[in-house]
Amino acid sequence: MSEIGRNDSCACGSGRKAKNCCQRPAVPAAKMSSVMLPAMAGAPARRVALAEALHIAAQLQQTGQIPAAKMVFELIVAADGNHADALFFLGVTCHQLGQSAPGLEFMRRAIALQPNNRLYHFNLGIINAEMGDTEAAMAAYQRSNVIQPTADACNNCAGLLLNEGRIDEASELFRRGGELNPDDVNQQSNFLYTLSYKPHPDVREIFNWHKQFGQRHESAIAPMPPRARGGGGRANQRLRIGYVSADFRQHAVAHFIEPVLAAHDVKHFEIFCYYNYPVGDAVTRRFEKLAHHWRVISNRSDEEVANMIRADGIDILVDLAGHTPLHKLLVFARKPAPVQASWIGYSSTTGLTRMDYRITDTVSDPVGVTDNLYTEKLVRLPDTFSCFQPLSNSPNVGALPATQSGRVTFGSFNNFIKMTPEVLQTWARILQRVPTSTLLLKYRSFEAKKIQALVHAAFAKHGVEPARIHFLGSDDYHTHLRAYHQVDIALDTFPHNGDTTTCDALWMGVPVIVNTGVNHVGLMGASRLHSVGLDDLVARDNDNYVDIAAALANNVGRLEKLRSTLRQTMAVSPLMDAPRFTGNLERAYETMWENFQG
Repeated sequence: MSEIGRNDSCACGSGRKAKNCCQRPAVPAAKMSSVMLPAMAGAPARRVALAEALHIAAQLQQTGQIPAAKMVFELIVAADGNHADALFFLGVTCHQLGQSAPGLEFMRRAIALQPNNRLYHFNLGIINAEMGDTEAAMAAYQRSNVIQPTADACNNCAGLLLNEGRIDEASELFRRGGELNPDDVNQQSNFLYTLSYKPHPDVREIFNWHKQFGQRHESAIAPMPPRARGGGGRANQRLRIGYVSADFRQHAVAHFIEPVLAAHDVKHFEIFCYYNYPVGDAVTRRFEKLAHHWRVISNRSDEEVANMIRADGIDILVDLAGHTPLHKLLVFARKPAPVQASWIGYSSTTGLTRMDYRITDTVSDPVGVTDNLYTEKLVRLPDTFSCFQPLSNSPNVGALPATQSGRVTFGSFNNFIKMTPEVLQTWARILQRVPTSTLLLKYRSFEAKKIQALVHAAFAKHGVEPARIHFLGSDDYHTHLRAYHQVDIALDTFPHNGDTTTCDALWMGVPVIVNTGVNHVGLMGASRLHSVGLDDLVARDNDNYVDIAAALANNVGRLEKLRSTLRQTMAVSPLMDAPRFTGNLERAYETMWENFQG
C-alpha cells in the first residue's frame, strides 16, 4: 500500500532535505585570486580568498539564502571562469530560482572541466529528475556510477526505472545499492519491496531474500531481555497492543486500521500508536483521539523507540509497514515486546524470526500453500485479513456509463508499475473481444506523455488503436472516486493485485475482474471479492480473465444491478463489518498471548 523508489531530491534543487542531497566535492585549496564581498548577513564588505568565498556561498545555499548564494557564486566565476565548483553550484542556484536552462549550461561547463567528478553527475541527475527529464537523469546517475558506484546513485536511478515500469532493471539496481551500503536498511528494503512487482515472481527467491535480510540484521542486534510472563504486576490486566506505522494519515493503510482502532474493546485492550512520520493531517488527528496513548517516534532512534515500547509495557506489538518506506523493522529486531506480529501495509514476510506472527486469511494465504513463504507463523482470521473504511464523504454511486454511451468502459486506477507487459497484453485481448469498448487508466504516472506513449505502443502491438485508451492523473481523493462514474468494469492487475483500488471500485458500484496468483499479493484480490460474494469474477488464468471480462461486458443487465446494489452489499459484508472483524482480530491477539503465557 505504500510506494518506494522515490527520487530523493537534493536541498539545492527543491528545499527538501534528503540524506543524499546537495553532495559537494571538498573545497579546493585557496587560490591567489580573491573577490570583494558586499556587506551581508551583518558582516561588513570585505575581500576574501576564493576558497572562503566558496564556503560562504555554500553556507548561504544550505540555509536557504539562494539569491545571496547565487551572487557569491557569480563573483567567484567572474574572478575565475574555470572554477568548476563555483560554476556547478551557480547552476544549481539558477535552477532553484527557476532559471533551469542557464543553470544546466553552467553545470555542463563545470562537467567539461571535471568530467570525472562523480558528485557533479550525481547532482545533475537529481536536478534533471526534478525537471522531469527522466532519460537525462538516468544517464547522469549511470555516469556517476561508472566513475564510482554508490548506493545513492543506484537507488535514485532505480526509482526512475520503477516509475517507468522497468521492474527487473530497478530491482537489480536496488540490489546493487544494498550491497554497496550494507548498513543501510532502507536500501535493502527497497530491493525487497520491488521483488513482488516482477512479472513472474519466484516466490521461493522472494522468501530467501527476505530471510537473508532478517539473518543479517538479527545477527547484529541483540534482542532485549525477555519479559517475565504474566501481567508484569499491572493492576489493570488489559492487553496492551502497540501499532507501529508511518501511515496514520491520509494513506491507503489508514482505511484499514482506523475502523479497527474505533472498534477495539476498551475494557479488555489498551491501545498505543507509535507514529513514524514528522507531520500529521486531519486523519492523524482522528487517530490521536482513537488511541489511548499516542507516541511520535519519527525523531527517535530504533534503540530509543524499543526502550519506549518496553517502558510502555506493550504485550503485543504490531507492524503495519513491512519493508515499505519509513518502516521500523529494526525496532522489532530488538524484540521490545514479548509477542510481535506483522499485519497490513506489506504483502510478504518481514524476514525476521523475531516477528512471531503474520495476520492474514484463508483466501489470500491458503492453508498449506503459502505457509513456507514466511518466517512468521500465519494466523488466519475467519473472514478477511482486514476491513475497509471508505472516505466519509464519498461521492454517490453514479449511473452506469454504458447506458449513456452505448459502449462499455473498462478501467484500472492501479499503480503503473503493476501493469506488466503481460497485464497490458491481456487487457488488449479484452478490448479486442469487446470491439466498441474503451479503457480508462488513472494514476499519477499517466500525467507523463512518455508513459502514455509506452502504453499506447503496448496496445498497438495487439491492434488496439490509441483512441480507445484514455488517461487521468492524480487529484484529491474525492475527485479520484468520482472518476469511477466513468467506469463500467474495473480490471485488476496481476501478479500483484490492487487492494485499496479494488475496495474503492467496489464501493463506487464498479465490479472488479481479478486474476489469481501464487502468493498473498496475487490472492488478496480474490479475498476481497470473496468477502462481497463475487467469486465468479475471480479468474484462474489469463484466458479465463479475458472470458470473464468479455462476458460481463456483454451483460448490461447484471452491470446495472451491480451498480445499484454493490455499495449496500459491501457495507453489510465482512469487508466492512468493523465490530465483527475487530472481534476476530482481538480473539487472535488473545490466543497469541495465551500461547506466550504457556
